[in-house]
Amino acid sequence: MKKILLSSVLALGLSINLSAYEINGDLGLKWTGFKTEKKAPVSGTFKDIKLSIEKNNDLNKFLTSAKVEIQTASFDSKNPFRDKNITGTLFSLVSSKVIIGNVKSVDETNKKLVLNVTMNEVTKEVPMTYTINEGKIVANGKIEILDYDMKNPFMAFAKKCAAFHQNKSFSDVNIEFTIPFK
Repeated sequence: MKKILLSSVLALGLSINLSAYEINGDLGLKWTGFKTEKKAPVSGTFKDIKLSIEKNNDLNKFLTSAKVEIQTASFDSKNPFRDKNITGTLFSLVSSKVIIGNVKSVDETNKKLVLNVTMNEVTKEVPMTYTINEGKIVANGKIEILDYDMKNPFMAFAKKCAAFHQNKSFSDVNIEFTIPFK
């Protein structure tokens, strides 16, 4: 009887370890801003992203352990001219050199999470939806730049890019992150 009980406990322990969530690659991060009256999308990422996340058997605990630090000077839209305009205006404040993010809560039933985003020393909760497919957790949400006390930098950005944006820049930005796991 003891052998059967011990075997069952060991088998359960092995199956739990096999289903643990663990990072398996680099965090993917995508932002999409909008310009012109037609709200034409412009997307990109950041090159300098530091992610810490702890292996865990529980998806909720795995995700809520996630913490990210993004250097705004590493802004990357695949257009150096655009990158310079954005980092020189929108992220020109000393207090906006780093963006911090962490997952505050996860609702596994409804596939939603809340991401705390700190930018320009202001923290806002960002509701996001997520999917899990083929070893990747993909979450999508939206931030409003003006919610981060960045009206003056945004106005400077809009003015600098007016000719390229047909005098229309939008302050809402779609965000997406992808966490590969095994």
